[in-house]
Amino acid sequence: MVTPLVESSAVSILVVDDDADHRSLVARALEPLGHTVRFAASGAEALAVLDGVDLVVLDYRLPDTSGMDLLTAIKARNGPSVVMVTAMGSESVAVDAMRLGAVDYLVKGGDYVVRLPQVVERACRQHDLARRASELQRVALVVHSARDRAEVYREIVQGARTLLRAGSAALFVVNGAGAIEMLEGDADGAARIAARLAGLLATGGRAPAHIDDRALVVPLSEAEGKPSGALVVWDDAARRFEPEEVTLVETFAAFAGTALANAARLELERALVVQLQDTLDLRRSFAMSLSHELRTPLTCVVGFAETLLGNWDRLDERARYDCVVAVRDNATQLRGLVEQLLDFGSLEAGRLTATPVLLDLRAEIEAAVQAMAPMFADRPVTTDVGEVRVHGDPVLLRRVLSNLLSNAAKYSGPGSPVSVRVVDENDGMVCVEVVDEGAGISAEEATHVFEPFWRSSTAQLNATRGSGIGLALVREYVRLMGGSVGVRSTPGLGASFSFTLPRAD
Repeated sequence: MVTPLVESSAVSILVVDDDADHRSLVARALEPLGHTVRFAASGAEALAVLDGVDLVVLDYRLPDTSGMDLLTAIKARNGPSVVMVTAMGSESVAVDAMRLGAVDYLVKGGDYVVRLPQVVERACRQHDLARRASELQRVALVVHSARDRAEVYREIVQGARTLLRAGSAALFVVNGAGAIEMLEGDADGAARIAARLAGLLATGGRAPAHIDDRALVVPLSEAEGKPSGALVVWDDAARRFEPEEVTLVETFAAFAGTALANAARLELERALVVQLQDTLDLRRSFAMSLSHELRTPLTCVVGFAETLLGNWDRLDERARYDCVVAVRDNATQLRGLVEQLLDFGSLEAGRLTATPVLLDLRAEIEAAVQAMAPMFADRPVTTDVGEVRVHGDPVLLRRVLSNLLSNAAKYSGPGSPVSVRVVDENDGMVCVEVVDEGAGISAEEATHVFEPFWRSSTAQLNATRGSGIGLALVREYVRLMGGSVGVRSTPGLGASFSFTLPRAD
């Protein structure tokens, strides 16, 4: 059995006829079908009780006005649909009534009462479609005004149920893996729908289609020529989806596709705003940190130089030597900061490059450790590197090692050992680790440690000096040399920073 388009109990009909016998016949014909039937014997009485009426069955001849004038008055009020009833041989009147806005007409004759329910049912169907067409605009506005994608999903599904008077609805998309995924909707029956839907969308269908005699599929906006998903409505029992209904839901699906795209774009914009604000905050923090980083060694350089100039004769040779060493060390630190800034600027401009050559890895590591000997005067540094040759840029490799060694020194206490070792030589790559026994970082912090401007909670808590770009540059230096970076750490037990370089056979 096919489910009717309109629930009869929901339709209120006003019969306008001054003949009591006709009113009685109409009541007997319509009331058993579940319609709510009311009566008026004149035009004035009809206008007085018009509120809440869905359909008017209007006799052409009335005692106080003509049916045509009453039809005009009803339409002026933007009132209900009208079926005009005319006498035999008055088809021209019916034609004029249709031009004025009547949805149908019926000629009084021998089969008048027999035909009346069919005409009324057809008029009710047209009335319902017109009402749903008006509802489409409201539902579309609700969908477009939703604030996030989850809310858009809910409104789309609810809107589809409302427009098609459907028992169930669901919104499906084709995910990145090519599988059908339900975003929102009625779980009962969705698995059956999804299984049938996959084959339908795979064919690239663009027009609405029936999966079976219970479900209607409307593809959503397409991506690269293929449907990106579908809006599906279905009922437990078989039903007929009229062409006008299909047009309604197809139009709604177009609104829904646009709303989904807008919601996705809005979320992306919000995420970009948050990301931009985070970047601005990080850059402000970086600028403040950098000014401090530059000012500290610069103050030391100026201070020790002024000490030498103003007290040269009063200082013994050892004191003068210590001042010169302090000037050198702080100037070296300044040079390192300037090199980092220049490299970071080149990186952001896309101008940072590497020139790989054949390198003796052990010699490079030992030279880097030796160059940083003053920083490790109070702690043991061990190296465990065999005869290994790699392809790398000597300048960038030295900067990688300097950054990792200085970090190990800064984040571990005096006397705490630091080691540099080769731990793996597989797949044509050599892995180098720099290990300390310092404060360490959490697993969550380890995911951010190579990001520009990021600083660990320990560094912020202890006000440990640092620019926030050193490890970000390490990652890029290593990437330019054909390798990758990593970190393993346990809070309180130290950290192990590693990088790989191509092995030279």
